[in-house]
Amino acid sequence: MLKKKERIMELDIFRSFAIMAVIFIHATSTTLNTTLGTSSYYPFLFINIFSKFAVPVFIFLSGFVLFYNYLDRPLNKAMLKSFYTKRLLYILLPYILFSLFYFLLNTYVKGKLGLPFTQLAHDFGIQLLKGTAHTHLYYVIIMLQLYIVFPLFLWWFQKQRSILPWIAIIGVAIQWLYVYLYKYGFHLPEAGVYRTGIRLPLPKGSIAFSYMSFYLFGAFIAAYYAQLKEWLNVTREGFKSGKGMVWILVWAAWIAAGIIHVNLYYGLNTQGSKINSLWYEFMWDLHSLLSCIVLMQVSYILYRYGWKWLSSALTSMGACSFGIFLLHPFLLFLYRKIPAHGGSVEYAARIGGGWLISLGISWIIVYIAFRYIPWSWIFFGTAPKRPQKSVEEKAVKLNM
Repeated sequence: MLKKKERIMELDIFRSFAIMAVIFIHATSTTLNTTLGTSSYYPFLFINIFSKFAVPVFIFLSGFVLFYNYLDRPLNKAMLKSFYTKRLLYILLPYILFSLFYFLLNTYVKGKLGLPFTQLAHDFGIQLLKGTAHTHLYYVIIMLQLYIVFPLFLWWFQKQRSILPWIAIIGVAIQWLYVYLYKYGFHLPEAGVYRTGIRLPLPKGSIAFSYMSFYLFGAFIAAYYAQLKEWLNVTREGFKSGKGMVWILVWAAWIAAGIIHVNLYYGLNTQGSKINSLWYEFMWDLHSLLSCIVLMQVSYILYRYGWKWLSSALTSMGACSFGIFLLHPFLLFLYRKIPAHGGSVEYAARIGGGWLISLGISWIIVYIAFRYIPWSWIFFGTAPKRPQKSVEEKAVKLNM
């Protein structure tokens, strides 16, 4: 019988950083047009673009958790049944309910609730399949695609263990083949422009190939976690042993890649600079891959050396992250209904308030629901399990 693997408690802190970045993007989304041409534009652009690692690191984490849990398990009918049952209950059902909620909300705002029921049902069905009932729901569509292909990757990696050292590179190759073909081969047709090629069923960013480097990078870290753990865990001893220089270089590269990525968009939006779009893709990919490493290291540092109240709060936030992800756009929508007044300082405070309120209130709602409502998983996914820490270690098995 296979030994159950420990739960890596730092991952919930990792999730908290990812969900905070998601909300940074959404909270600043309206500022880029509003502040263009003002001194406030660059700071808001920096927050928005630098935070673009949000979805990639979530996908990296999904790849890590899946392969960490299942790489050494037998791939059989019972395993597949359990795997897909959990995803249907804890991912797909909340997605359907929130898609319906946002569809009705947006339809009401547009004044179209009076349309025939058949038309509404048709429109909802299309949006449900494409993840377009609200701007953030495309992420779930990506995850569902990755769940579909997961058994194929698992079978391949289990049958050919020799391929494991190369899976991160394979992920980069798959993603960039797709990126190249999308730019120079197939594409979505534009209105009034005749083009040849393959008609894609979803926008480019809603297709899982766009994120394969992050997904399989997570799988690579999972496959070699025992060997890589000491490199991810930043310690004083590690600095003394020479790892510190590598860590400094990784962090410096992360900051530099993020700044370059931001400045590419700044030049485009303020000066109309003409740069091949593949450079934007490359800097986003590089910054996001480095973010996966940096955020894991920060998570280890905070969990082991940070204030207990801070690590506990971030762990709670991370455990509630899927529910926060689903709920926060509604709170941001309500917040933006409040009339705004004042100058640039008041405007910045208002944007910051939107981030804080949409994150904080959604976190409180999800936390209370998980704690006191047994069936809250219907809306917010898997409820966090309370870790039972042993004397020798502060982790239990990684639950899925």
